[in-house]
Amino acid sequence: MLAFIEESDDVVRVEQVAEAVGLHPNTVRGHLDALLAAGQIVRSADQRATRGRPHWLYSATATASIRELARALDAELERASAPDVARAAAAIWAQVGPEMPITDSVEAAVDVATETMNAFGFEAARNPVGDEITLKMCPYAALVHEHPVICEIHAELLGEVLARTGQPVTLSRLDVFPRPGLCVAHLDRPDVSPEWSVELASTHRPRSSTAPVPPASPARPTSPVPPTLSPRKK
Repeated sequence: MLAFIEESDDVVRVEQVAEAVGLHPNTVRGHLDALLAAGQIVRSADQRATRGRPHWLYSATATASIRELARALDAELERASAPDVARAAAAIWAQVGPEMPITDSVEAAVDVATETMNAFGFEAARNPVGDEITLKMCPYAALVHEHPVICEIHAELLGEVLARTGQPVTLSRLDVFPRPGLCVAHLDRPDVSPEWSVELASTHRPRSSTAPVPPASPARPTSPVPPTLSPRKK
């Protein structure tokens, strides 16, 4: 039943599900309510329905779509290497995604890349310097440990977006989950570099948390010891 809903190109009605699985519509409604409670499907009222009992339209949730993506990735990885799959998938995503205009500055290019990653479902934000983009709320976070190629796809996608801006800014690396649910994209851009950097000496160590040892009290002067007298010989 769930597979039928996931594979449907459009929303489905109870009667369609019942016919597909060979069950009575009343029985199907009970199963659909269970899937709805589990968050595996969603429903909406049919606006074309007449008065009376509402007619519900059912469709798969994003979670179900993500599972389908996992199956598709497994199939692709059987035919090609992970880097090839990542590049091909990123090119397709970039093609069907939002328009990516050529920009007139590197700063604008970073803004476009950030907005584009937001459009792909992330919560993306750039840092003030413009050499990092933080990515939160990854739509595929539940799958990346089992399918790390997803992270490669996202890296290739971000690289493709930057390339399409026509500016000399590239992706240096993508740090995956330095903190839970957060990734950091590091960018290379020729217009950003510090005037100078200050580094602490290698001998610098953090202070100890223990209380300092008080200085030792000066030793008291001692009386001179008289020389030992040897007995006189008789």
